[in-house]
Amino acid sequence: MNWILGAAVGAVVGAAVAAVLGRKSARQALGAAAASADARRQEEQAALVGTIAAGLAHEIRNPLSTLRMNLQLLREDWADPITEREQKGKKRIDVLLRETERLENVVSDFVRFAAGHALKLEPTLLNPLAGELLDFVAPQAERAGIAIKRDFDPALPPVDADPNLLRQAMVNLLMNALQAVQRGGRVEVRTRSSPDGVAFSVRDDGAGIPAEHRDRIFSLYFSTKPGGTGLGLPMVKKIVEEHQGRVEVESAPGRGSTFTIWLKRRAS
Repeated sequence: MNWILGAAVGAVVGAAVAAVLGRKSARQALGAAAASADARRQEEQAALVGTIAAGLAHEIRNPLSTLRMNLQLLREDWADPITEREQKGKKRIDVLLRETERLENVVSDFVRFAAGHALKLEPTLLNPLAGELLDFVAPQAERAGIAIKRDFDPALPPVDADPNLLRQAMVNLLMNALQAVQRGGRVEVRTRSSPDGVAFSVRDDGAGIPAEHRDRIFSLYFSTKPGGTGLGLPMVKKIVEEHQGRVEVESAPGRGSTFTIWLKRRAS
């Protein structure tokens, strides 16, 4: 009799457990379906934004190109100003031409930001990539009187990355650092690894980021630099996050800033 009662209780408990597990599986399935639907909506929205951005850029670029071409022709006509009035006219043409070129750069940066990146991942070593970038900016740094120090981990493991996109993120950080320091300043570029991943960092000894700006530096169109588009750091963040990485910032007023890109180690 006891074994019959035990079997009955076991059956009831088993049914209850199965029901709970069934509801849990159903909830998990619904959650996965909702996450998949959200991902599809985000992809569709990103594609729509990219399409709108490309169309808008096309409509803006055409008149800008016409404007720039005519300004260049006007500058040629006013190449040798004699009177004060002609000299003022040439200066105004130069200002307009610079602003036109800046607008073209803003449009290009916006399109690159809005467009979704189809990553072409391959085994990538950060040291050679960073070395190429430093060789590229070395003449500019030398002219500005800025010293660049390299501190590369010789045993740095590879990462799975799109080299072209990663190069774009790295050069943005490097150019920001060069613009942040004065003549006689220093920029340090470092690579290192840890159990968490592989890092590329750029440190400058500039003025640092004011506390009131700290939470806005990755916001679209926020810039404290004259003529800045406010797209550089948001582009860095977007590219790194598309690589499933992260960007860290350390800064203190008067003590400079350090920006670090962390990426996962390449799966062995």
